[in-house]
Amino acid sequence: MASKVLSHFTHLGQKWLYQYRGAFLSGITTAGFILAIRGIGLLQILELSAFDRFIQPRPTEPRDDRIVLVGFTESDLQKLNNSQISDHAVATVLDRIRAQQPRVIGLDLYRNLATEPGHDRLTQLFKTTPNLIGIEKVIGDQGETVPGNPILTNSDRIGASDIIADVDGRVRRAFLFPSTDSPIESFSLRIAIEYLAVQGILPNPNASVLQLDEVPFPPLTSNVGGYINADAGGYQILLNPRGSKGKFRMISAWDVMQGNISPTLFRDRIVLVGDVSAGASDLFFTSYSSASGSSPQPMSGVELHANITSQIISAVLDRRVLIQTLPEWAEWSFILGLTSISAWLSVRRDSFFYKMGWTVCLILGSVTASYGLFLLGWWVPIVPGAIAIGMTAMIGVTIEAQRLNVLSMQDSLTQLANRRSFDEALTREWERAWRSQTPLSVILCDVDYFKRYNDTYGHASGDDCLRKVGAAIRRSVKRSIDVTARYGGEEFIVLLPTTNANGALIVAERIRSEVEAMQLEHGGSLISPFVTLSLGVSSVVPSSSITPKAWIEVADAGLYEAKQAGRNCVVLKEFLYDM
Repeated sequence: MASKVLSHFTHLGQKWLYQYRGAFLSGITTAGFILAIRGIGLLQILELSAFDRFIQPRPTEPRDDRIVLVGFTESDLQKLNNSQISDHAVATVLDRIRAQQPRVIGLDLYRNLATEPGHDRLTQLFKTTPNLIGIEKVIGDQGETVPGNPILTNSDRIGASDIIADVDGRVRRAFLFPSTDSPIESFSLRIAIEYLAVQGILPNPNASVLQLDEVPFPPLTSNVGGYINADAGGYQILLNPRGSKGKFRMISAWDVMQGNISPTLFRDRIVLVGDVSAGASDLFFTSYSSASGSSPQPMSGVELHANITSQIISAVLDRRVLIQTLPEWAEWSFILGLTSISAWLSVRRDSFFYKMGWTVCLILGSVTASYGLFLLGWWVPIVPGAIAIGMTAMIGVTIEAQRLNVLSMQDSLTQLANRRSFDEALTREWERAWRSQTPLSVILCDVDYFKRYNDTYGHASGDDCLRKVGAAIRRSVKRSIDVTARYGGEEFIVLLPTTNANGALIVAERIRSEVEAMQLEHGGSLISPFVTLSLGVSSVVPSSSITPKAWIEVADAGLYEAKQAGRNCVVLKEFLYDM
């Protein structure tokens, strides 16, 4: 029983696949083309832009109050009467922050060289603040790396400040470890680890990927999401920012120095200190920088590090989703599935507007589904899918238009040209022959006693007879420039460009013999036991003395004479020019 059911469904599946084989072939071809251009990176910018468009309209997230930013603003520098941030100013700010007992202090300022005044004071503060983490730049060509402060480096209180930007200059990825050659963590990760360590949460040393409290942080590879051959050096994850600028509480360094803050503002929190002045070089464009209707707005480095730190902490403590990618085979399957569905819609015998409506619904549905998955933390490559749907739909429309054009010019029963197609060919060839003054011939054919054939064998057999006669005429006409058509009912017509009367008679006799040689039984015929043809032939060099319509009537007269002469014969009828 089970085998019969399986066999039944297998048969149905094979039948369905055969019926829609064109759709699947179109889908596979289109998907292959899309995957090919995607594989060489032609869609990367569009996919990264789509990533930004998915990031921007997400529901507003609350401010992460576990992190407070202290920034040296342009106004602060003017009040300090200095274009540089001196060690004295940094020491004063750190001293004020330290007094409130924050959990971790992150200093996003390079302090490998002294910036007087106040260097000795800052050095002493570095020595006596164990929860202070500084920065150094790890990645770069020779001469581009920036070492960390020696005191912080020697006491292992340093993190890499390196940021990686995509080909369009926007930051969508974050380093956890900027280099596999060095065990140094990124500044953001080190801050997060120090914060979580107080709660007893440490990296799992036995995990194959970075794992904090059973939350894995799988690394990006070169070809995931919208990336193609991306630089996946070090250990990277996708950035999942909380929002645009202003998603963290920002306090000016001057207010901290003057004590114009709450006495518990920094307690048990992460405090990041950095330069947010207008002239700072530490500015980056993110997915939010290109929001519709606004000019690109960069984000300061200290705020970007705050986003990365918040992302790590929130994933561990709040189970906030990380943005992950599908394996490549799943992305390919997604694209192939969309193209196959679109191809199936395009080959259905539905109206154009019905198909277009479903195509639009398919695109909108796939975009909506992709956005829903994005909110759940999965980046699905919608751009190649949408392009594939559009391409498949256009291919389907083109094929359907060609099919309808063929149907409009072809007789559905015999697959020969129809009357409309013949009339167009006659006009075209008549004008050409008139210009070149070359002969043009026509053969008008009629199946003898066809009404009797239908009455004897039925209309279905009559249709089959006409198909076979049409095929015989097509076989007899050898040249590609000749036009063979069903003229109406049981009548056929052949147009022979650059052919004189003798040549037309040869073709006509070949047609008559070919049909007779098929020996199609015809019990209703009064002249032969088989199906036969009567043919009228006419040849002319076009001039103003005759019209195409009148010329066809001459051939029809020849056909009439053939019938009067006993049928199953060819009669040449010459056009008589007026003198």
